[in-house]
Order: sequence, then structure tokens, then C-alpha cells
Amino acid sequence: FLRYVNLVFFNGTYLIPPATALNFVHWALVSYIFQNIIRRHNFPWWAKYNYVLSATLDSGLAVLQYPMNGTIGMGLQQWWGNTVSKNNDDGRGVPVQQLATGQTFG
Repeated sequence: FLRYVNLVFFNGTYLIPPATALNFVHWALVSYIFQNIIRRHNFPWWAKYNYVLSATLDSGLAVLQYPMNGTIGMGLQQWWGNTVSKNNDDGRGVPVQQLATGQTFG
């Protein structure tokens, strides 16, 4: 199992401030379903539609970056989603579980 774990993936949660670790759970779930479950159980369907799904998700992300960065990213629009990443425990760097003094992780 550990040979499939990529440490760059975990570093990505730190380097992209608006994308908290919880955002990566949805990505990992969809990836697991399409790359493991559907691929094993219905390979012909997967081979036909996986490229279409990938192209659609990538294109949708690319197209939506312009209006999102032009309005929300520059602060032209204020809504609860603009500041929620800074005003929660992830944005403030609060640990999920605080270690006792002298205790080590791992």
C-alpha cells in the first residue's frame, strides 16, 4: 500500500490555501471509484468513457477559472465562501488532536 502513496499529494494540501484537506477527499473518492472499481468491473465502459470524463472535468475547471478568479479571487464579490478557508481551523492551523507535552507523533 505505501508504494502507492505519493507524498507530493499531501504537500498539496498545504500549498493551496483555499483547498483544505477535506477538498481532497472528494477528489480521492471519485478517483478511487473510476480508477479501481469501475475499471475492474466494467473495463469496456471505462475505456470508452474515462477519457471523456477526464476531458470534461479538466475543461470545466479551466473554463470556470476565468470568472472565479476575475470576481471572487480579486475580491470583487464577497460571500461566505471567500473567507471560510481563512476563518476555520484549517486556515488557522489548529491541529485535529493536540499532543501532550513530551508526546511524539508516530
